[in-house]
Amino acid sequence: MGQESGGQITVRVLGPLPDPESVVFFRKQYRDFITGRGPFPVSARPWARRVMRVGAWVLLAAGILVSVGVGVAELYEREQWAQLQSVLKTVDAEVVGCGAGDTTVPFFRFTADGKVITHYPPQTRADMCDIKKWQVTYVPGDPDAWAVVPDSPLPPFEDSIDAIWIAVGPCLLLVAGFYWLLARMQDRQRVRERRLVAEGALVGGELLSVKYREGDDSGPSLSVKFRVGLPDGRSVDAKQSLILFDFTRKTLPPVGSKLLVLWVDDKLQQVL
Repeated sequence: MGQESGGQITVRVLGPLPDPESVVFFRKQYRDFITGRGPFPVSARPWARRVMRVGAWVLLAAGILVSVGVGVAELYEREQWAQLQSVLKTVDAEVVGCGAGDTTVPFFRFTADGKVITHYPPQTRADMCDIKKWQVTYVPGDPDAWAVVPDSPLPPFEDSIDAIWIAVGPCLLLVAGFYWLLARMQDRQRVRERRLVAEGALVGGELLSVKYREGDDSGPSLSVKFRVGLPDGRSVDAKQSLILFDFTRKTLPPVGSKLLVLWVDDKLQQVL
């Protein structure tokens, strides 16, 4: 890809630079930046960072509200069920029909709400004629709703809250965390870019290799290896991944191309 020429370098330099006409820039905006014709190109716009931060707070609040709401509804249902269980009454019962001359099917007899109640067990019990103490539990006012202890005449607790609501709260919190993580990454990138502009100086570099990678969801990227010569006499090899560039797979610069690198220190630099 051809590079636009012209313009005097306005950025601080650390030493002799290659001929500007022979330098390859991965983005035209980098050339504009070093010649004073444009700002340093940022990877994340301020509005994008604001959207991420606001989105994280909104999702966090929604996730907390949904989770608390589901929790309160769950506690209310369990409290209602516990209150129903607390009004049940347990009384002694006797088994009738287990005598030697009895011909009837054994049944339970107990007193409920001042009345003598007889009921056959809902299913055959092999131990019904055993000599032991029997007790039954019934619903006051409705002795036909009964069960032999330790069973309960009430059905087991069933959660009426839809499972999707149970999952919505944690999912919103998870997405909020993801938004927060993206916002933090963008904030760190912004700090990095500010340091590059405030403290960086240009050094000449040489392209060692460049690989074009097709991304599944995030788009293509370049893996760039380069070498710079520093004023202290060191030759440093570095590697960077670029997601914003002006090249296609077919127009990648050849190995050995001259580069410019905005250098802060051994840990912070940006190939232009």
